[in-house]
Amino acid sequence: MNGVACKLCGSVSVQAFRVRERMYVRCRDCDLIVVPDEFHVSPQDEMARYRLHENTLSNEGYVRMFREKIALIKGYCPGIRSVLDYGCGPQPVLAELLRREGYSADAYDPYFFPEKPDEAYDLVMSTEVFEHFRDVRAGINGIRECVKDGGFLAVMTAFHDAVADFNSWWYITDPTHICFYGMRTFGRISREFGFSIVFTDRKNFIILRKR
Repeated sequence: MNGVACKLCGSVSVQAFRVRERMYVRCRDCDLIVVPDEFHVSPQDEMARYRLHENTLSNEGYVRMFREKIALIKGYCPGIRSVLDYGCGPQPVLAELLRREGYSADAYDPYFFPEKPDEAYDLVMSTEVFEHFRDVRAGINGIRECVKDGGFLAVMTAFHDAVADFNSWWYITDPTHICFYGMRTFGRISREFGFSIVFTDRKNFIILRKR
């Protein structure tokens, strides 16, 4: 595809394809898949969609998912005291669950809790955030600066290389999902942004350590 470069690695070796009403661009080098800017919803529509999510403490499935991730954090991220829930949405459920586990936890969201902390944390947890990045490199850098040197970044986003058929994947039906990552993508992120991979389930969760 002429004139288009990957938003992560800058490669011009990309492939464009259509699935229903949207176009996608896949990088042959780092395996990032993005939706071109002209198919992005407005920030106002994006915020309105977030408000429809039932992500509350009373949602047992949502809470159970977080408890499973917290258990992994305990196993793979030693010495954690301070945690930032980055991109928490209108209700910072994860931050509350972390406090109940004895952590010092803060919450940040560009729409709902826009005052970004000026400190760095032992751990930053980013749940269902990476797939919303309009500017991938700026988004990753914004999170990276919140992680202490030697600290951890835990990312939850569904990996596209874990599904058999991208075209029928439920994850791409959300119009606010505009970036999709695979294991090769996170390998590139680790190298370029100064992380090492500590753990991944190769489906939707990865823990990185900042070097």
